[in-house]
Amino acid sequence: MASTIRQFVLAVAALAATLILAACANRPGELMLKPVAATDVGKKVNVLVATTRERSTTDQFAFTNDRAAVLSYEEYTISVPPDHVPGKIEWPSEPPGNPAKNFVVTKATSLDETGFNANLFDGKVASGDVAVFVHGYNTNYQEGVFRVAQLLNDSQFPGEVVAFSWPSRGTLTGYVADRESSTFSRDYLETFLNNLARQPKVKRIHIIAHSMGNWLAVETIRQAKIRGQSPFLRKLGEVFLMSPDIDVDVFRTQLDAIGSLKEPITIGVSEDDRALHASQRLAGDVPRVGNVLLDNPRTQMAIKLYGLRVIDMRDAKSADALNHSKFLSILPALREVTTNDTMVARGNAISRTGLFVANTAGAILQAPLQLGEAVSGQ
Repeated sequence: MASTIRQFVLAVAALAATLILAACANRPGELMLKPVAATDVGKKVNVLVATTRERSTTDQFAFTNDRAAVLSYEEYTISVPPDHVPGKIEWPSEPPGNPAKNFVVTKATSLDETGFNANLFDGKVASGDVAVFVHGYNTNYQEGVFRVAQLLNDSQFPGEVVAFSWPSRGTLTGYVADRESSTFSRDYLETFLNNLARQPKVKRIHIIAHSMGNWLAVETIRQAKIRGQSPFLRKLGEVFLMSPDIDVDVFRTQLDAIGSLKEPITIGVSEDDRALHASQRLAGDVPRVGNVLLDNPRTQMAIKLYGLRVIDMRDAKSADALNHSKFLSILPALREVTTNDTMVARGNAISRTGLFVANTAGAILQAPLQLGEAVSGQ
C-alpha cells in the first residue's frame, strides 16, 4: 500500500514538474473579464459560453472552479488586437489590458437559456453550423473563454463557436479533481447539446475537444448512444478529439459503445506530447490516445476497425513548450473538414478515413504509407 501511494505521489510530482516548465509566470485572473471602454481598435468577436461552474459571488462577470447544480450562460464581446499572431492569445501584463496590444473584453452579458438560444448566430450569416469547444485540464474559466475567441478569430469558422466550460481547478496539482469534474459534467453537456439540437436554425453540431476535455466529450457521446434518445445525435457533425487524455484501452470500449456516427471521428495525436507522457505516468504508464505510437500494428488495426481519421501532428508547430497545443496550427485544415461535400468534389484526401500527417505549415496530407499496406505488412 505504501509503495502504491509513493508511486502515485511521484507520478503527480512528475506531472507537475513537466507542466511547470511551460507554465506562464502569471495566469489570467478574473479581472481579465472586466469590460474595458468601447474602442474601435481590434476585431470584435462574440463568444457564447455554457458552463457547469458556479458564478462568482465577488465578480458578476466571472465563474469559479466550483461545481454548479445548473447550467449557466454568458456572452462576451472580445477585442482581438490588430497585430494578433494566429495561435496565440496576447495576454496583458496587467488586466484588463490594452485593446491595441491585448485580447480584452469590451462587453459581458449574463444570459438564461432563452437568451442564449436567441443570440446564436446573432449578426452572422446563419450557416447552421455550431462548433462546441471543450477545454482540457488545468484551465481556468477566463482561459477557456479567451481560447474560444482566439479559435473563432483564427479559424474563420463560418458558423458559431461556443465554449463549454467545466469546473477545472485551474491548478497543476488538480489533475484527479479535474478528472472527476469533467465526469460530473457529462449529463450537463448532453443537456446542452440537446438544447442546441432543438433550435431550428442549428443544422449541424461539431465538437472540438482538447486534452482531458476529450474524456468529457467521448463519455457524453457514449452515454447518448446507449440512451438512444438524445436529439443532438441526429445533428452531430464532426467530432475532433485533439491530444486526447484518455486511456487507450478505455477508448476502445467507448468506441464499441458509440458504434458508427454520421462522420468519422478525427483524432489528433503526437508521440512527443510531453503533457500526455506525464499523464501516462500518473495513470500507471498506460498510453494515452493522444500520444499513441502510430507505427504500432494494433493502432493501425484500430484505425481501420473503427473507421477513424487519425492525424499525426508530430511535425506540426505547438503553441506551448510541452507540444500539447499542436491542434491550434491545423485549425484551418480542420475547418475545411466541416465542408465535406466540396472537399469530396475536390478529391481532398482528408474527406476519407485513415492515417494522415500534418506538416509544419499546418496542412493535412495523406500518410506516405497507406493504412491497408501498414496493417497487411505487420
